[in-house]
Amino acid sequence: MARMRIMRGSIALLCVLWLSGCAGSPPPAQAPEVRSRPSAGPLIALLPPGPEFVLLARPRALMQAEAARVLWRTLVTEDRERAFGERTGVDPRSVEELAVIAVGAEGYLLLARGAFDADAIVRAAGDRLAVPDVASDEPILRREGLAGAGRYAYAALDEHTVLVAKDAEPALIAAVLERLGRAQPVRLLDTPDAKALHAAHRNAPLVLLAPHGLALPPGTAVALLLEEARALALSITPAETALQVAIGLRGTFPDGIEQNLHSWARSVGESDLGRALGLMTFADRLEAQCTKEGVDMRGSIDAAELVSGVRLLFFDGMREIFAGD
Repeated sequence: MARMRIMRGSIALLCVLWLSGCAGSPPPAQAPEVRSRPSAGPLIALLPPGPEFVLLARPRALMQAEAARVLWRTLVTEDRERAFGERTGVDPRSVEELAVIAVGAEGYLLLARGAFDADAIVRAAGDRLAVPDVASDEPILRREGLAGAGRYAYAALDEHTVLVAKDAEPALIAAVLERLGRAQPVRLLDTPDAKALHAAHRNAPLVLLAPHGLALPPGTAVALLLEEARALALSITPAETALQVAIGLRGTFPDGIEQNLHSWARSVGESDLGRALGLMTFADRLEAQCTKEGVDMRGSIDAAELVSGVRLLFFDGMREIFAGD
């Protein structure tokens, strides 16, 4: 059950945060003139150190592959996608870059860059707040307040980049804003292991990075297997009919770790969730290589097998996101 919740939570995080981050009312018919200002730079460089996981994605690049488009259309119909764009002013498939970290149990901090007017999105989102309590136009356009069961914050980081946060501490948001316009090291990658994994996986359009190891439920088989892991990266690159998966682990592992990882992957595929997602044969397509730095694994997931399971597990949640008010 714990493994199932972890896997399901990871997929749900991707779906929900990708699509809900820039939600708000449609931009005004006559949006204010976009202010000219320097680029916010690489999004990962704005994130503070400390998160257990960071999700890095390039949705527009993902949508170049047939496998990703088929999976997307399985979850989101054309009508709902069109309605979402009209309501928010954002085409989710054209977002250039995303960086997301989880905050607490239900919150998140999301940075998104794309061909949209960041100022208009922030103003429109601020208008939707039930109880607005922060409204600042200089030096950074910001809106914050309560809506529904959470506290939301929005900021235009440059002409085409927005910050969206739910239930994030003010200090966390301030840490991001303070890094704007500063050429500083990427603090999130503050260890050699994290830097190496990010460099190895950075060309993939979807990367889940755990820069400081894994906080797994104690006593489980996978926790014992990976207790010496110092950092992890999981990346996905869609192809025409499959999703190419690469996993990098850095740490000190016992001899024979490859066989143990194959056994674990096979047990995941044979679980209820694994069967639902069509992962029964994933372990058979998984290649593992052990080096003195850690373990690198590569495999593929057939997109057609994945589609029916994803539809079954996440269709209701995606429908809620795209239905609007």
